[in-house]
Amino acid sequence: MTTTEHSPAVHALPPLRVARERFLSGRPVPEGVPEEVLAAWRRARFFGVPHDLRLPAADTPRPHRSPLLGAARPVLERIAPALGTGPSVLLLTDARLRVLWTSGEAPGLAPCPELSEQLVGHNSAALALRRRRRAEVHGPEHFLDVWQDVSAVSVPVLAPKGGQALGTLTVASHLCAGRPPHPQAALAEAAAGAVEAELLARAGRPEQVLLDAYLRATRSEHRAVAALDGRNRLISAAAERLATPEVLRALERTATAARHADAPAGVELPAGAGCDARIDLVRHEGAVVGIVAFLEPTAEDAPRPRSRPLPCLAGSSLPWRHAVERATELVRTPEPVLLTGERGTGKTALARELLEPGDPMLVDAAEGGSLEQELARWGAGRPLVLRHAERLTQPAVATLNSLLDARPDTRLLVTHTPGTPPGPCLQRLLDKLAARTVVLPPLRERTEDIRELLTALAPRPAPGSPPLTWTLDALRALEQHPWPGNVTELAHVVHALAEHRRASGPVRRAELPDPVREGPASRPLSPMEHAERATILETLHRHGGNKSRAAAALGIGRATLYRKLREYEG
Repeated sequence: MTTTEHSPAVHALPPLRVARERFLSGRPVPEGVPEEVLAAWRRARFFGVPHDLRLPAADTPRPHRSPLLGAARPVLERIAPALGTGPSVLLLTDARLRVLWTSGEAPGLAPCPELSEQLVGHNSAALALRRRRRAEVHGPEHFLDVWQDVSAVSVPVLAPKGGQALGTLTVASHLCAGRPPHPQAALAEAAAGAVEAELLARAGRPEQVLLDAYLRATRSEHRAVAALDGRNRLISAAAERLATPEVLRALERTATAARHADAPAGVELPAGAGCDARIDLVRHEGAVVGIVAFLEPTAEDAPRPRSRPLPCLAGSSLPWRHAVERATELVRTPEPVLLTGERGTGKTALARELLEPGDPMLVDAAEGGSLEQELARWGAGRPLVLRHAERLTQPAVATLNSLLDARPDTRLLVTHTPGTPPGPCLQRLLDKLAARTVVLPPLRERTEDIRELLTALAPRPAPGSPPLTWTLDALRALEQHPWPGNVTELAHVVHALAEHRRASGPVRRAELPDPVREGPASRPLSPMEHAERATILETLHRHGGNKSRAAAALGIGRATLYRKLREYEG
């Protein structure tokens, strides 16, 4: 099911109440406040949430035609009596944290129409949705006055097939004085599991309808047919030979748009696709559940476009795949995403790949100019990639903050290279994007990817020429180099060798640049030093590469942290 995200401050509620009062009055917060709680308070203040907010009336209109609510209602109506006579509230939200259904009542637990942090501040539903596991929030961890005596536990409800978060299931009660988990945590887990089981049972029939439509369309084995619903693909052998990955992605977007709009959607294939597509809608119980696409080549001799993965996406190491999968998951929802990491780790290339095959607008803060003018040229609905956020001026950051306040669903990817401490205005922007941040690992922490990167980065050889290959001694030298410039530095080395080398055969160690050929001069680390280095790197990742905050979290001075990093990097 899910793992538990225990409240970090459940055992220190009285001191936390004092810290919250000091935070609200603008006074320094005492040490010992969990950083994630303090960051949540800062986000609430940034969003302009008043701590004395009066919650809206319970009869606020709720979303209509929710598949999640349709599957969950009968389950929750059976489970609700398990709340007993105690003062508790059971509620269901969708993926936008809009409340779809509630049961139960208790003093101080007035129903709320929406639980997004932008409207009500820190709460267990927003935390569970963001972290995709069970989460608890108790008393003064909440930002709102009205929830100071409330404990809540939330569990994300996941789609049975794709695993994306569809919403949350929450049980809220009076403040729990005991140790976690929340007394109703088991009930919340059981309710979420039962809703997911009902969703799985209901998911089968539309998929069977799509399969039947596909089988009818492929009666001839020579027909190029693809059936898609945005989650599943059924592709004939003829269509697999004809369609490129870009064409299939365009068809998936068409299927998703048709399902959401419950109406026909035009298909826009990429330039040079080599084929045309005719779309038939597939309906079940009056609603669109997918499409069947019939593909026809535009010309017999038209060259097939060959897709090539971006060099930044090459690699199968765990740190790299984790970062890419996390970024891919975040961009599924139309909200800003922050990509951070050392220079040369591939932030901009990854951003472009995540938004492919659209036509994103690229703005580079390092090139100067007026961000206000760039944003004025920005078309509505067009993705935006903002590079080098650390170089933004204060007026530019203020413009960006205003944009995000007015349009929180903006498709925006921001790249940031940690370095000098950010000013207060930029820090507020980074805090706002903290929940949707992906840290890209440096190349020295994924050296097992270097051999894949060498293949991806090497230029295509001239006709009749062999591809660039490497001796084992050269590969060992490349894997031992610390690569302070990361993938960008490796790309420069590969391109320089491919362009200027005169020898034939595999690249030897003697042909590598001096710093790479000679190898690092650092001494072997002891087991204790290896453990300390791993702790420092993990803390830096957790704080987005910010060395000042990492040093504070480790309990050492910033100068000590810099010294240790220099020692471990040789």
